[in-house]
Amino acid sequence: MPGVPSNKACERCKKRHLKCDETRPHCQRCVTAGVECPGYVQTRKFIDQGATVRRRYAPYQESHTKPSTSANANQGDEHPPNSAQNEGQLAINQDKPSQAPTDSGKVGSTFSFQLEQSRPDFGTDTSMAEVSTSTVQPSIAVGATDLRTQNTPGSQYGTEINRLAGFGDRGSSTRSPLQSPEVSGTAMMGLVPNFENSYNIQHPDRQNYGRTFTSESPSQRSEKEEFQDIFSELMTGTEHEIAFLTRHFAEVLGPWLDLSDAAKFFSVYVPIRALNCQCLKYSMAALAAKQLGRVKGSKSSTGRGMFTSPATTETYPNSEQVDWFLKAANYYYLSVSDLTTSTSDGYSVVSTSAVLDSPIDLVGRWLNTQANQGAGQNPDDGALLRKTEEILATVTVLTLYKLLDAKGEEWHMYLTGIRQVFNALLQMKQMNSTFFSHGVRACFWNFARQDYLGSYYIRSATHLDPANTPLWRAAGISIDEQEKFHIIASGSIDLSQEDQTFNGLCWLVSKVVNFLTKSKQSQIAQWTGSPPENPSGAQDTPSNSNQQPTYPDTNAWLDLCFEFQTWFEGVPETIRPCVRIEHPRDLSKPHDGSQIPFPEVFHGLATCAAAMQHYHFGRIALLLNRPQDVISGPSTAFDRLQGYREVTKEVEYRCREVCGIALGRPHAEVRIYMIPLLFAVGQCLESTNERQIIVDLLRGVEADLGWATEYAVEKLHSSWNR
Repeated sequence: MPGVPSNKACERCKKRHLKCDETRPHCQRCVTAGVECPGYVQTRKFIDQGATVRRRYAPYQESHTKPSTSANANQGDEHPPNSAQNEGQLAINQDKPSQAPTDSGKVGSTFSFQLEQSRPDFGTDTSMAEVSTSTVQPSIAVGATDLRTQNTPGSQYGTEINRLAGFGDRGSSTRSPLQSPEVSGTAMMGLVPNFENSYNIQHPDRQNYGRTFTSESPSQRSEKEEFQDIFSELMTGTEHEIAFLTRHFAEVLGPWLDLSDAAKFFSVYVPIRALNCQCLKYSMAALAAKQLGRVKGSKSSTGRGMFTSPATTETYPNSEQVDWFLKAANYYYLSVSDLTTSTSDGYSVVSTSAVLDSPIDLVGRWLNTQANQGAGQNPDDGALLRKTEEILATVTVLTLYKLLDAKGEEWHMYLTGIRQVFNALLQMKQMNSTFFSHGVRACFWNFARQDYLGSYYIRSATHLDPANTPLWRAAGISIDEQEKFHIIASGSIDLSQEDQTFNGLCWLVSKVVNFLTKSKQSQIAQWTGSPPENPSGAQDTPSNSNQQPTYPDTNAWLDLCFEFQTWFEGVPETIRPCVRIEHPRDLSKPHDGSQIPFPEVFHGLATCAAAMQHYHFGRIALLLNRPQDVISGPSTAFDRLQGYREVTKEVEYRCREVCGIALGRPHAEVRIYMIPLLFAVGQCLESTNERQIIVDLLRGVEADLGWATEYAVEKLHSSWNR
């Protein structure tokens, strides 16, 4: 296996910590001092021992370099490497190797000196790659896969960092790099001022969130910057990094997936399940890393205090400079690889091409195999149920990883296959159970929300058919024989009334989206003179396999309106907002003309805030898509004009309600799902001021949470300019 020299200095200069001029056969320092030069020993470092060495020999085609900071440049000017001052300092440090500094600043300077003197030399020709977040280069994948096979990654990577830093062999220590007794938190911050990685991820939003690379030659890079690259790569998979990302997921991202789950499956249970489930652990790390990359490493501390020191697991050295996109791609690869292994039969060798399959396809094939084998018929088969929940939770997190920066039109594509997954789960449902388990229900409602929102963008039928009432009943909502939704005050279901309220509304909005799809198909059929096609999302269940596809008419429209009204009349008291200002003013502007055209509304419960937003969204969609009724419709032009005015007035009212809840800046789990709603509302507004508020709200979601919204802004601008 090829290797590279780890240090080119002669033995005497290395022992005295002096800079060797590497003159052959004898260095000039030894000749000047009048001593015999001991010569050069070419110790070799193999490729598998370092990610940077692998990058040196990887078949990359384009080279990029990172700019040196001005601070480093100034240090180089003030203290030339060959100055007498530096040589004197070197002698002092050599004579007192065990003297400990007394403050953090001295710790940083001493530690930095040790790094520069003991850093292995990887050569001057350093290649860097352009790696896509969707495909991982083999060299990255191999290095990442090795992390899974380590029993104690913190100790091994800590030993590697200590060796590179000049601390000697500390292999017996089991501390992670950031827990080493020689380096405190403050000292570590001073040690690594810039966490940059030499990979250049070609991300669609890289121009907004990435760093700027210059054409500086590799020889001009400082030794400290090269160590930062090594340090950042060695942190991948370590105890501290996994703990940091897991906590970030539990505090920030888990609530996104628990919008209608008061029991908090993803915030509480999933991080605990991940202790014994590799694919689930790496999926959380991948999502957390990608979200941190999109917000430039910033982490919200809402509710955690402002004046006290953060915990160790809340901090990451120079998080703003870390290449989180590269780490996210590595963790995603690890998660899908382990998921592929977990869903295989255990006897056949998993092909590397299987890692490229969609996680939903992987779990769908596995569930079909289990259903065909009769698995799940035993009510006491708790191990299979637990594994099913863990695998399904992994797929849910990985799907959210894809949707985080995907355009709205792509959501429907990423959710392909969820119908087969939940049909198989319905067949595997335990015989003595009426509902899905807690974990399966939590995953189902996340997919259901993403399903109808993604289908609305492209006016396509949802993957989960609302007519398949056994599936929706198993998910925890009460639907009677007449297919009407009701809220259960108490009984066999452990969902709260608020969760039932929002989940029932999701079912109703799914029916509205399918109604819009049928309306679109009916219009196309009228224009082309061809019969309408059967919707692609229609279920092939026995209950409706013999029925002819029905297309929207006034009766179907009225039924949906009555269902929405019935839902609103049965909501619990907590659906009401606790704060409402009808005419808020922008205090940052002068009094004249500072009034905001929308109210500001705040709900104490995130579930209720989202429910009211989606309720008004569903009513707007129905109002704007009422079928023509040639029999009972208005007979005169005045009647039709009056009807248009009434529709316009109600649409304007409901648009103000949706914007009012958004202006109240609700919880993050509400904001990420209101992007399609604001996009729909924005198409109904005409005032320039109102349109600008919609754009600010959309861009605020991306700035605060990292969820992509620019595509919605661009589509709104194109529709407004027509």
